[in-house]
Amino acid sequence: MGTTTKLRQALKTEVFPLLTDRGFAIDQRHAPHFVDFRRSRGDRVDFIEFQWEKYGRPRFKLSFGTVSAGGTVANGLHTLAQDIGPGQAPRYVCLYPRGTGSSTRHWFCQDAPLWARLFGGPPRPAGQVTAELTALLPEVDDYLLHGRLGPHCFDRPNPPFEDVP
Repeated sequence: MGTTTKLRQALKTEVFPLLTDRGFAIDQRHAPHFVDFRRSRGDRVDFIEFQWEKYGRPRFKLSFGTVSAGGTVANGLHTLAQDIGPGQAPRYVCLYPRGTGSSTRHWFCQDAPLWARLFGGPPRPAGQVTAELTALLPEVDDYLLHGRLGPHCFDRPNPPFEDVP
């Protein structure tokens, strides 16, 4: 069993159903490193992306945003809304459980606290990480539906991208 297996399984059973209940459809074209969710809301498409830490540690970042149903254009390149990820959106937001730094230590993770790691303590249970994320999902909803940033959210612009009406 890999180091991320328990956390991935916990997300699939505890968090992914919450997203599908909110109208999101899963897109695993870029799995295992990225798992995307998208939903259409009239003339907008919302996206949520789980990005796994590239070295295989049980850590992930949650990015999300909303774009026009027509997609985006940057440098003359049109990206369809069903292919949008955080890098192709005019703006996107990252959700961090602790602080708003971009370092992976601010991501959702199973890492034990430093004092526990020094004494060989076990990693945090996967269910504790998913509970932490579930408690913060209302901040994602609030941004996607009303454009309000929560205290655990960090807004990131992508200046050259524009919505296509």
